[in-house]
Amino acid sequence: MRKFLPLVLLLATGCAAPPQVPPAAPPPPARATEPLPFEAWDVVASRLEARVYRDGPMLQLGHNHVITSDALGGVIELRDPRAQSGFTLELPLASLVVDDPAARAAAGAEFASPVPEKDRAGTVRNMLGPAVLDAVRQAAVRLTADGISGGPDDYVARVRVSLRGEERVIDVPLTVSFEGDRLRIHASIRLRHADLGLIPFSVALGALRVRDDIEIDCRLEARRAT
Repeated sequence: MRKFLPLVLLLATGCAAPPQVPPAAPPPPARATEPLPFEAWDVVASRLEARVYRDGPMLQLGHNHVITSDALGGVIELRDPRAQSGFTLELPLASLVVDDPAARAAAGAEFASPVPEKDRAGTVRNMLGPAVLDAVRQAAVRLTADGISGGPDDYVARVRVSLRGEERVIDVPLTVSFEGDRLRIHASIRLRHADLGLIPFSVALGALRVRDDIEIDCRLEARRAT
């Protein structure tokens, strides 16, 4: 009954109701942050080299390996400030070459001994198989920079690595230089298998296995996209 009392009193006194104030208009929806302008640079040349080492009580029966690829490609987005720059790169696993003779010769004394063709083929099969890179599940490694710090020449990129259907985040040191119309990037890093979600390959209950650390050296060359 109480909720009707103000209306009854208003009618009894013959007073006109005060004009109603229209409700305030709702605020406009927040605009999405506009992405910063960027220059797109296409990767036109690349060289990736990974060195893995034998380990275990029976290591003399194995080989150190040099794994190379010239197929890393993608787009680099340069923004100002540079910390807002990024890249999206992809490496087809089928492009990986194990123990190319020229690469082994350039790698130094630890890779001087030749690797028989049957051993090279077996290493490729094991590397791409489900126990290591699992190329059937995901045919390419994807690398996406979530942020970059440092400068003006030396940077650290926060990189999401998508491999085997999973993602890991690693910090990668980069050296960046411009030569005419070319952008050059060099990255050199030592990783553990676990950093990439991998388990070192082993046989004979671990008597012969791959050492945990991996040395990776990568060089990219890019041009402005047209």
